[in-house]
Amino acid sequence: MIKAIDFFCGAGGLTRGLLNAGVSVLAGVDNDERLRKTYMHNNAPSRFINSDINAVKIHEFRKELGIQAEDVTLYAACTPCQPFSTLSRLKGKDERKFLLLVFAQIVEEYPPDFILVENVPGLNNGAGKDIYEEFTRVLERCGFSAYAGLLDAKHFGVPQTRKRFILVASRDANVSLPIPQTKADRFATVRESIEKYPAIADGEESNAYPNHVARQLQPHHKRIVEAVPKDGGSRLDVSDTSLLLTCHQKNPKAHSNVFSRMAWDAPSPTLTSRCADVYSGRFVHPEQHRGLSLREAAALQTFDDDYEFFGASISGISRQIGNAVPVKLAEQLGRAIRTVC
Repeated sequence: MIKAIDFFCGAGGLTRGLLNAGVSVLAGVDNDERLRKTYMHNNAPSRFINSDINAVKIHEFRKELGIQAEDVTLYAACTPCQPFSTLSRLKGKDERKFLLLVFAQIVEEYPPDFILVENVPGLNNGAGKDIYEEFTRVLERCGFSAYAGLLDAKHFGVPQTRKRFILVASRDANVSLPIPQTKADRFATVRESIEKYPAIADGEESNAYPNHVARQLQPHHKRIVEAVPKDGGSRLDVSDTSLLLTCHQKNPKAHSNVFSRMAWDAPSPTLTSRCADVYSGRFVHPEQHRGLSLREAAALQTFDDDYEFFGASISGISRQIGNAVPVKLAEQLGRAIRTVC
């Protein structure tokens, strides 16, 4: 049995997938205490440890979690992706990019048997290149063999186009990335994932499923949504341009996906931390005049319907969902590591 620690665990998408794959995740570590209830409610007996990674003393952590020297261990780290994203406004100045090197220090202090890292494609180039190269040098010093590449979640049963940089590493086994499970003509779709949920209006909530609630739209936003053609329609398809925001009237092609609908019979676009907001991407329901509900967004991230999210606001919960590793992708990563044990 592999015993794992999930650093930067967030709401638990990676943890849940690893658990489903048969990896014993002993704890998730995150510096945001607000995530505790979501994580613990859905992943017990995995513990939630509220800690800044800079304060982690890995020898004490392992002892507290009952990890013995002979145990097979995995450290997972999904450090914040914003510093390496092409959409970042900080252009490499985000201090969070150094968190990967803090994780590297933990690895060097007490190396595990396996390492799993997930981030956006920009981690190993552009803004993240220097950080990534230093990280791999640490792995080499510790005797790890690493395999890294880009994976798209839609190739692993996730109804979402979501390209991510994945690194798996081992000191004693020949571990590699999982092989795609889904053929190009059989991708899971938005329809298969969310059509079953009861129709609701913007601002409404259904008790049929946990978190099936949609953000209330401002009147002028709703008029735009109502004018967008159903099933994949774009803001660019709105014939009466006087309905559009002034900025979009002046520059129609700027951020053309905002106020646009998902298509029923295709994977969704990449969900973000603003996945419940119609003005933040192609996050409008395929036919209902509203943005995605939190439950629908969670389904597109392949969380089961009984995985309940807790938070003080729709914005806070959508951030939990959008930042998560899709559960089915995480499960396949866990299985790939388990096959070499």
